[in-house]
Amino acid sequence: MDDEQPKTLYVGNLCRDVTEALIVEVFGQIGPCKSCKMIADMAGNDPYCFVEFYEHKHAIAALTAMNGRKIMGKEVKVNWATTPSNQKKDTSSEFLSNQRQADHFHVFVGDLSPEITTDDIRAAFAPFGRIS
Repeated sequence: MDDEQPKTLYVGNLCRDVTEALIVEVFGQIGPCKSCKMIADMAGNDPYCFVEFYEHKHAIAALTAMNGRKIMGKEVKVNWATTPSNQKKDTSSEFLSNQRQADHFHVFVGDLSPEITTDDIRAAFAPFGRIS
């Protein structure tokens, strides 16, 4: 069933001049967008956004068509905002469900400098607990 399929994409490595309206216009050519949320951080990192489609088939088409394409001169990175899964989500908190099932959590860290190593990431997150 389409309700169980992912419909939200992460779009990263965006130019600072890109707006939510522009993303909706560009991605909307592939399929109707339900929402777009732009995240711009004041520390100087590239902005990124999350684009939600009404239908899974449009999200797949957008992922395929837009990953690596240039928007305002920058090659964008497009991925699933969440890991695709065929399993129906528990109606209780997904956070608690994940804790019971795997006793660990996944954190997406993106748009890193090429100089950043796995050891650098481990060192940055070490104060928060065990890292796998």
